[in-house]
Amino acid sequence: MNVDEYINHVNNASETEVDDPEDKSQIDRLDSRSDTVTWGGESESKPHKKRKHHEEGIRVDWSDNDDPEAAYIAFKNHKSRQRKIAVAETKRVKAQATSRASKGKRPVSSMVGRRTLRKPKDDSKAKQKQKEEDDCNLEDQLDDEHLPDYLRDRKEKIERRREHLGLAGLRLPPNYDEISFSDDERGANILEKPVLRGKPDKPYEDIVLETSAGIIPAPIAQWLWDYQVEGVQFLHNLFVHNKGGILGDDMGLGKTIQVIAFLTAAFGKTGDERDRKRMRKVRRAGSDRWYPRALIICPKTLIDNWRSELDVWGWWETATYQGNVAEKQSALDAAKSGHLEIMLTTYDTYRNNKSAINTVEWDCVVADEVHKVKGRNSEITQAMIDINTLCRIGLTGTAIQNNYEELYTLLNWANPGRLGSLATWKHSISNPLRLGQAHDASSYQLGTGRRTADKLVNVLLPKFFLRRTKALIAHQLPKKTDRVVFCPLTVTQAEAYQNYIDSDIVEYIRTSTELCDCNSSKKRGWCCYTEIPGVGKWQNYVFPAIMNLTLLANHVALLIPNKNDDIEKRSKKVETLQLAFPQDWKDLSRNTEDLLNSSNSEFCGKWKVLQKLLRFWHANGDKVLVFSRSKQLLRMLDKLFTRTTSYNVSYLDGDLSGPDRTKAVNDFNSNSTQFVFLISTKAGGVGLNITSANKVVIFDPDWNPSYDLQAQDRAYRIGQERDVEVFRLVSAGTIEERIYARQIYKQQQANIGYTASSERRYFSGVQDDKDKKGEIFGLSNLFNYHADGQTLLKEIVNKTNVAESKMGVMITNIDTSQVEDDDPLIGDKEDAAMVQLAGLIEKGFDAEKFEKRSRPKKLDPIQAIFASAGVEYTHENSEVIGTSKTEEKLSRKAAENTNTIDGTNKPVFEPSQDQSFGSDGIQYRYRPPEQVRMRQFFTMAQTFGFTDVTHFALIVEGWTQEQRRTVLDRFYRIRREKLQDEESARGGSSGDYVTVAKDGGSKPTDQEITAKLDDVKEELEESDDEL
Repeated sequence: MNVDEYINHVNNASETEVDDPEDKSQIDRLDSRSDTVTWGGESESKPHKKRKHHEEGIRVDWSDNDDPEAAYIAFKNHKSRQRKIAVAETKRVKAQATSRASKGKRPVSSMVGRRTLRKPKDDSKAKQKQKEEDDCNLEDQLDDEHLPDYLRDRKEKIERRREHLGLAGLRLPPNYDEISFSDDERGANILEKPVLRGKPDKPYEDIVLETSAGIIPAPIAQWLWDYQVEGVQFLHNLFVHNKGGILGDDMGLGKTIQVIAFLTAAFGKTGDERDRKRMRKVRRAGSDRWYPRALIICPKTLIDNWRSELDVWGWWETATYQGNVAEKQSALDAAKSGHLEIMLTTYDTYRNNKSAINTVEWDCVVADEVHKVKGRNSEITQAMIDINTLCRIGLTGTAIQNNYEELYTLLNWANPGRLGSLATWKHSISNPLRLGQAHDASSYQLGTGRRTADKLVNVLLPKFFLRRTKALIAHQLPKKTDRVVFCPLTVTQAEAYQNYIDSDIVEYIRTSTELCDCNSSKKRGWCCYTEIPGVGKWQNYVFPAIMNLTLLANHVALLIPNKNDDIEKRSKKVETLQLAFPQDWKDLSRNTEDLLNSSNSEFCGKWKVLQKLLRFWHANGDKVLVFSRSKQLLRMLDKLFTRTTSYNVSYLDGDLSGPDRTKAVNDFNSNSTQFVFLISTKAGGVGLNITSANKVVIFDPDWNPSYDLQAQDRAYRIGQERDVEVFRLVSAGTIEERIYARQIYKQQQANIGYTASSERRYFSGVQDDKDKKGEIFGLSNLFNYHADGQTLLKEIVNKTNVAESKMGVMITNIDTSQVEDDDPLIGDKEDAAMVQLAGLIEKGFDAEKFEKRSRPKKLDPIQAIFASAGVEYTHENSEVIGTSKTEEKLSRKAAENTNTIDGTNKPVFEPSQDQSFGSDGIQYRYRPPEQVRMRQFFTMAQTFGFTDVTHFALIVEGWTQEQRRTVLDRFYRIRREKLQDEESARGGSSGDYVTVAKDGGSKPTDQEITAKLDDVKEELEESDDEL
């Protein structure tokens, strides 16, 4: 099923609703005699600033005679039916895939130029691969229509009601026509909320939600931005139609406020103190009258924030389902009897008490930080699937954290069964997007991926998902830089890391997926090398080995036993020390003094960098947040700070209670002498406002990029008055480079899923594809170490720069598309063109023709600090993430040609690393000799009018990645124009290849041509290596 078929399938699965949500006339035509709204016609007037009452729609009636608890218990016996559904769905998906694979004939009616699907080769490997791809796990099918029986009953009643009444069956605000308020007589003296500082953004008037017949009252409406009004409309539409969706705005855009404004409209409130009496007056008017009940589920750390915001923005009857048994039962009884409007609880509390909570027929649930249910098989996710409401609203700024299946899980939770099975989602959405993002993707894969992204973002997601970014409030925020610093290991660290990499344990893990040397065609780890001699199965040591490598990459002392360790923990540390320090492990294990170990400068390369930065920042009056995902490392840094520096340090991790967290944050914000705040990345990633800090250090990268991004937002948010600088410390050459590289990969995948962005394609690896591990996936990559000082990310970024430059600039009219030539780098025409370029390089350019347009920037003190600490490479994270002009053009062309004969299976980027073209052909390396790179850099300096190469180098050092790519492309264009002039002077014409005689004499010999080709090809392929 391709993306178009999938979207049609989702559309066909939709329930009856307003045909066109933008056509408000359908809402307007509702008859007032059916207790529905009637404004919109010529003779009707819209509500204005002050109304006494709101109109009411008919409630969708669910019988009070049903026993929801009994229905919930009955749900536990439904597994047999679900498995039958799963088997049927598996067969359907397999049949579709088999049909696509087996039908290789071109249809008679197909258009000329349409792409013909080829029949796969009939060999055992192809059959096995096809079988593995199409044989979907049954668990992938169980999400399809995975609804408890009590929810199925509610859904069926809603559909019957809507079929009978049409639009009159929608859930419009309650009717207060017959409700009298004594406060009405007080007029202008009536109290309103919110009471905020500053000037409102809008006039004091109600905002009518025209597509859902709701009203945002003036006291609230005046404070909302336009995008927040749009969010309220989105949420109220979901509520009115009894559907679910995700509000995926960036952090800081006011998702909480949008939810409160939506609930105000859903409850028919007016934003004044009459709202505190609405529920009680409705209940007194009759127990059969409908009045909404909402459930808010959030992390424990956000409970107080929700209570506070609800109090600021209105009058609400709330209760918190938390505490002892009596307190929880009291809140639940109030909800059952209809004597509360909103009940708040946490994810863990809901999971442990879901049977009781689901006895209430909630009209709406709001799940804050809903990405907590992204894992399909987690206990929280399984519990949340059973929540007793169909209007499910999720709030998250990071809906896609690791993969596209997480987005499916969230959307499927919000609209159970609406998106079909996970297997169908993978075939239609996930796989095309991932394959199209590979560096070596074919034109067809790239085009299919880009086209799928466009359909996902612009056709499918708007029904369930609304996301806006901080670009909307950029004018309210200062600047932010996000620099990634690749820190070298110390000599001691490097030796320990190398020793551990060379150990038998890591060797067994790293080579487990290679073919066994017994010629059995099986992999080593599942054949002759299943157990590490004297240790055990290698699988049991994968995660401990990963942990040990991350500890070694940060601080050697983390592996040294201390006096507080228990016997088991001490024993494991000693075993690891033996592998990392075969000679010195005994001496190290005896020294259990934390201070001596933690303060050893040879144990932590990052500390050398951070120490210098802190000295500089302290002198400038800055305040610093230091985040670490390791509590053990965070505590060691705390000791390091308190015992070896005079800085005032604050500390926060997951063990702190709520009041202590608040106190620590308030003290740091209010006390100007507090300099450093050590924070656990996960525990401090949400719910904290620390705008007093303007420097953020991510000491160690997390596997999940959203945690590091959320950590930055503790300082970079509304209220920040200074520019914010973020520094991510990554140990060069170690496992941390792979962790950060995967962050880039995941961030790019998220951008594609959110905005259909044509992200730059750095990596050959494809997530979850065992045949395409590339540079960053698989055990062999994780357990590899670049001990030669090379930085993996630098090589990958430069490789992509070279590939894009080759595609973006056509040199000397040579057709680099390589569509027709089997081996375009061999042949007389290519030789002649290369010799032309060789002569041009030797001759150089007239530098006097180029005017100097820039002066060297002042030396960056931060860059000087990095240089003094041995840092050789840094880059701006925001410059690596995103697209480029070349990638946009390639993606657009590939998407246009997906279904034509131009949509080939040939890679868009020609391979540029470690390539060989036969024994008699050209061979070149990715990293050319130093003298070649130096000569190329001198030529580039001359081209742009610099007589001093050092001067030019200082200018280049301050450029961004985009600026470097732009200059590289310009350099190629200048060379092309120069070569064309040379051709014209020699009588050549466009497209002709003219052989340049050496020194004006005879044609160069074959040996001379070959020698030039070796050098020049390296220059052309790697001319930006130094940049």
